[in-house]
Amino acid sequence: MKKRKNLAVFFGSRSCEHDISIITAMQTLAHIDREKYKVYPIYITRTGEWFLAENLTLPDQFKDFKPRRAVHVKPAQPMLFASSFPYKKIAQLDCAIICCHGMNGEDGTLQGVLELSNIPYTSSGVVGSALTMDKVFMKQVFEVNNLPITPYFWLRKAEFEADAERVLGECLGSVELPVVVKPANLGSSIGIRRCKDAGALREALEVAFAYDDKAIVEEAVPHLVEVNCAVLGLGKEIEVGKLESPKSWEEILTFEDKYLRFGGAKFVDEVEIGVDEDIQGRIVEISKRAFERLDCAGVVRIDFLVNADTGEVFLNEINNVPGSLANYLFPGLSFSQLIDKLIEVGIKKHVQKRACKFTFESGVLDASACKLRK
Repeated sequence: MKKRKNLAVFFGSRSCEHDISIITAMQTLAHIDREKYKVYPIYITRTGEWFLAENLTLPDQFKDFKPRRAVHVKPAQPMLFASSFPYKKIAQLDCAIICCHGMNGEDGTLQGVLELSNIPYTSSGVVGSALTMDKVFMKQVFEVNNLPITPYFWLRKAEFEADAERVLGECLGSVELPVVVKPANLGSSIGIRRCKDAGALREALEVAFAYDDKAIVEEAVPHLVEVNCAVLGLGKEIEVGKLESPKSWEEILTFEDKYLRFGGAKFVDEVEIGVDEDIQGRIVEISKRAFERLDCAGVVRIDFLVNADTGEVFLNEINNVPGSLANYLFPGLSFSQLIDKLIEVGIKKHVQKRACKFTFESGVLDASACKLRK
């Protein structure tokens, strides 16, 4: 019998999307093939502590989480350790599945910890994760690579607080109303507002700056149809999932639409929303380019804004760790098969990176020592 791989599943963390991360993790844990993998669920609390969360299978069990066995990893050791005496090794980890959404998990920070510990993981790397988390940097990379985006303006909290009137004037000189205001580093529609006038814009920025010290203001797309596309793989070896569109009775798909109003936010086939084959093809090609140019890996969901009247397609953002790992956008794969592919990609990415040289014998230390001795 083939030996099972040891998997860590990370979820939770210090993030506004903490609760959504728990849901993604519970779905993932329910579909991991236990004959292939021994699983170590690692719950990161809202204060950043790591605990094993074995035998917890429902999201509401984390509402009153009782700390269990604290765990940690160490630099240069692909091991999971107990954090209380005796500090014994629990398992050597073959791969980590990242189910964290938002800051302190999806943004390259957890990826950096796993890199230092020499542990393969399933998401984009440190740079790709950081770029796709920060909407401002992401837009700038889109621009450099001639990917289609809506006009935007970004600003920091400090400059808004120092001189709001001046900054609002600069903003309205760069983009036309109506606009959509977003915190730069959040997802799940938290802190997002659509504004039709300057007064609403000021209020929306105040809300955005309650969650982040950087905000982005984007021109709203008229006759809007939202289209999502998932991409799975590494480098040029990628698979594009089914195109779908979230339907909502709101002008913006809100947090409640996405996660609470199960009857209001549903995904429908692209034919129903009037997106023709030409637009579908453009979305697929832009998705492939964006995935490669932002150094993505694993599975991502790429969101598009389409003007149904003109047929214009705008790249909105890339979700580095999409909710439910975007399994619903790959109807040809079971959730278990998707997880298998993510683990394969994570390990392959790790092997490729470790094949590079990390040391260089320069002789500079001996030369410096000789000078210091004189």
